[in-house]
Amino acid sequence: MRTIRLLCALALACTGCSAPAAENTSCTPGFTCTTLHVPLDRQRPDGPSLDLAVIAADNVDASRGVLLLLTGGPGQPGVPLLANLRRNVHPDVLREYRLVMFDQRGTGPDGINCPSLQETVGGSDFLTPPATAVDECAQHLGSGAGYYGTPDTVDDIEQLRQFLKVDRLTIDGTSYGSFTAAQYGLKYPGHVQALVLDSVVPHKGFDPMGLDLMAATTGVLKAACRQDAACKTDPVADLAWLVQHGVSGTDLMETLAVASLNSVNPSLKGIPAVLHSARNGDDMGLKKLLQRTTSKGLPYGTLSAGLHMATLCSDLRFPWSGKSDRKTALDDAVRRLDPEQLYPYDVATARNQLMVQGCLRWPADRVSTYPAGQELTPRTLILHGSNDLFCPLDWARWEKAHARDAELVVVPGSGHSVQRDPRGKAAVREFLLD
Repeated sequence: MRTIRLLCALALACTGCSAPAAENTSCTPGFTCTTLHVPLDRQRPDGPSLDLAVIAADNVDASRGVLLLLTGGPGQPGVPLLANLRRNVHPDVLREYRLVMFDQRGTGPDGINCPSLQETVGGSDFLTPPATAVDECAQHLGSGAGYYGTPDTVDDIEQLRQFLKVDRLTIDGTSYGSFTAAQYGLKYPGHVQALVLDSVVPHKGFDPMGLDLMAATTGVLKAACRQDAACKTDPVADLAWLVQHGVSGTDLMETLAVASLNSVNPSLKGIPAVLHSARNGDDMGLKKLLQRTTSKGLPYGTLSAGLHMATLCSDLRFPWSGKSDRKTALDDAVRRLDPEQLYPYDVATARNQLMVQGCLRWPADRVSTYPAGQELTPRTLILHGSNDLFCPLDWARWEKAHARDAELVVVPGSGHSVQRDPRGKAAVREFLLD
């Protein structure tokens, strides 16, 4: 899901901000590496700037133009992931398109590094962040903390398009990358040839308390049990019992989501048995599962926890939005939750989500603004795995309903990042070469 090399010169005067890119350099065989200079704040083009690493295939005259791959997170870089993600693209597509990747602002080996936050939550969407780690990261970013929202990255992509000297882009985004791709399609529809949205984050945004994901857990766990002959229990009831008896709901959400990655265990095979054993007093398997199936421990160059927090806190809408007393607003929102809608999780799980507890303390200097029009007009392929516990299937269905020319392909038994699945890879080939 991610990469970017970023020189965050927040304290430096911008030099050559109007120059679109630095010198080209040799890199991966068959590709050229360069650097895109972008202003931190587009309202201050002479202010601080960022340097974003770009890698582009050398087939400049590819018959179908540029295919821009967007990684996820937010917080994953692009350039370091080229070798891995290129394997998810059919060779026929690579011949007919010029493949381009770039490090979105704040990501990659020189991106935002908040050591305490990185150590405690890594690349997680769910684990509760320590208050001190959040505060330290916000202080580290200072007045620049509000300039890492998705609309900022969308304008970076538009600058990249101009640098590449092409009229239109084909954009393929996975997870958070699908949100970024759709936002570009909403703001610059005339510069989009086609969109591939894989493991969709809906362009309307989502509830930071994770209610949609909690609701999706029941169906996914029951389906996993039906597909496993060894499963003789009700994994949903087992999960609910564990949450009710002191096992962290956010830890369980983290582990099930990571397991649903197509690179891990999208069938969730064996997990119902682990949950059942823990309910019956043997929690050794669960402890091992929680320890090894997590995005905690990822280095910031692989997924920046600081960028993750900065983007989500700018992009999402929270119960306290526009209110001075955040805690009271959150308390009121939590009291209105219906426990039945959270099952098999609970109210504490909703309140303790990373986005809620992290953004509760994050500075509110700048909030992302989005295009007024919310119908996606470019030709679009939406890919989703039925077992995805990062992005529930209902998000993909919503996206299809709010796109003028979209096809939805649901891959049964597949998880998050569908192009890792041969069936997803084939669907993209057919769509892009049609």
